[in-house]
Amino acid sequence: MKIIIIGAGIGGLCLAQHLRASQIEVAVYDRDAGPWDRKQGYRLHLDADGISALKAALPGPLFALFEATSMHPLPYTTIMDTSFAIQRRFQTDDYSKTQHHLTDGIAQHLNVNRATLREILLQDLEDVCHWDARLEGYETDETGVSAIFSDGRTARGTMLVGADGAGSALRRQRAPDAKMMDSGARAIYGRLALSDARRVLPPHALADIFTAAFDTRKLILGVGPVIYPMAPDQAARALLPQARLRTQDDYIGCIIAGRKELFGDDEAALRAASSDTLQDLASRLLAEWPSGAAKVPRAGEAGSFFYVEMASCIPFDLQPETRVTLLGDAIHTMTPSLGRGANVALRDAGLLRNWIVKHHKGELSCDAALQAYEREMTTYGFEVVRRSADMGAKLLGQDPLSPS
Repeated sequence: MKIIIIGAGIGGLCLAQHLRASQIEVAVYDRDAGPWDRKQGYRLHLDADGISALKAALPGPLFALFEATSMHPLPYTTIMDTSFAIQRRFQTDDYSKTQHHLTDGIAQHLNVNRATLREILLQDLEDVCHWDARLEGYETDETGVSAIFSDGRTARGTMLVGADGAGSALRRQRAPDAKMMDSGARAIYGRLALSDARRVLPPHALADIFTAAFDTRKLILGVGPVIYPMAPDQAARALLPQARLRTQDDYIGCIIAGRKELFGDDEAALRAASSDTLQDLASRLLAEWPSGAAKVPRAGEAGSFFYVEMASCIPFDLQPETRVTLLGDAIHTMTPSLGRGANVALRDAGLLRNWIVKHHKGELSCDAALQAYEREMTTYGFEVVRRSADMGAKLLGQDPLSPS
């Protein structure tokens, strides 16, 4: 048995680690020229779903490295007004609609640096990761599936998994009826060094999972800390020297988000804008807030700002297909209003691994295993898509989901 994974993001790499642990052959193909070819964001919030999936996937020393480099924030999502006065402090499982984690006694929360987590997930997979591989399509037959790449390469396996994100090339063939929609929301992301953040933000914003302030336009300034218990490079030297994690400094991730009309009417210019231009725009959007919130993006790290157009999938009925499936944003793209995207992708990876193992042991056919996975994955995945859209409508004026 060999599993071909398209996409070397968090979900695809977690599945690869799961399969390695289960002694199932795996190969990962990604369109980027290398693992750090493209900026992919900063802080991630992981809840019990994501943490449990990583614990099951990673060998003990790698999971210890993950824990040593993950921040344990106070378990709150805090809402402020434009003067930075606290309006409400939610238990994050209440805010993110994961109250079942509290009921089950498994509630956990970590703030992690996306790049560091990806470095950890890449460990021991160097020999199976293939870069600069742009998928063109696939062909299935009775004995397997062949992935076909734009440079003429092919990869043959038992199953093919699309973990290639919101713009999934694999989804276009696997689920041609799937529809994506522009949510109408936009964001500028950046980051601040911790020392600078202390000057411009209230103390709880450096301790809670996430803190957000809103104005009457539904413009949001959101911040989330990543303060390492051990710096990644030091943790690697102490716990797993062969890991060689890159040096990282403590920081606060920030997002300025709202309706697209607030950012101007020239989307092409915004897509092409430099970090400096976006940093200046973010400051101007906050200029009238009495808290002096414009100081927050002004204090950001030079070169750290980038523009995002928020999209969402429209839940649909995924028809079964032999030997090919999807996980993470490739199937249930969601806006970040609940902070659950990475967690759902990691949950997908663990669930898919379980059904693949059942097939590997001869307990189920390939088709039966994938259909069982897809029934469960689309049920909880599309539910989070709907909840994220509802929260995004309340907070950011996001467009409601289009009818299926």
